[in-house]
Amino acid sequence: MSSSKSLAVLPLAVVLLAVLAGCTAAETPKETPSATATEEPTPTTTPEAVKLTFTMPTDCTEIVPQSRLDAFAAEGIILLGGPGGKYSDYLTDATPEEQAGGISCIFGFSDSEVSSFTISVAPLTAATRPAVIASFTEQGLNEQVTDDGVAYGVQGDRTLDPAIMNVLRGESWISVIATIGGTDTYAQSVEIAQEVHDVVYTAS
Repeated sequence: MSSSKSLAVLPLAVVLLAVLAGCTAAETPKETPSATATEEPTPTTTPEAVKLTFTMPTDCTEIVPQSRLDAFAAEGIILLGGPGGKYSDYLTDATPEEQAGGISCIFGFSDSEVSSFTISVAPLTAATRPAVIASFTEQGLNEQVTDDGVAYGVQGDRTLDPAIMNVLRGESWISVIATIGGTDTYAQSVEIAQEVHDVVYTAS
């Protein structure tokens, strides 16, 4: 074989070797990626319900928050009767709440001294509860179950019947009576009853 033919065969052999080497490299299996460890979910705990303790107020200035007293003052409404009020004997007879060992606070207009809201708080026991509920039934009040108790109320009207809201819990009776009833004052009575709750119940 001549030298020129040998030189022609060499490049072909080099190409074949390169192709074979490329196939071998392509067929080399890749490393299997290691499995990533998944994080265990952090267990969640449900917070315990906050225990609230009822404290019977002794003064009418402590029965509602200062924000409510300020709102009353802006309307010309002052504390007329009850402990800490302008008159100690504004009412001739004791209210049912007072008879149950509680206090009743009469808020009214300073110029006419006519009552606008009567806000009361009284302790409640298993012995006194049935009679209190019976009185609500006699008045024809509507019953409504709440998250932590039961409420008895009526909307009233602006001509004759007052708006009334009574909320009973295990150890307390909160009542709000608006002298002039109607949709707005009933809603306000419900709001005031909740404000009283927030004052007389504290986290223990």
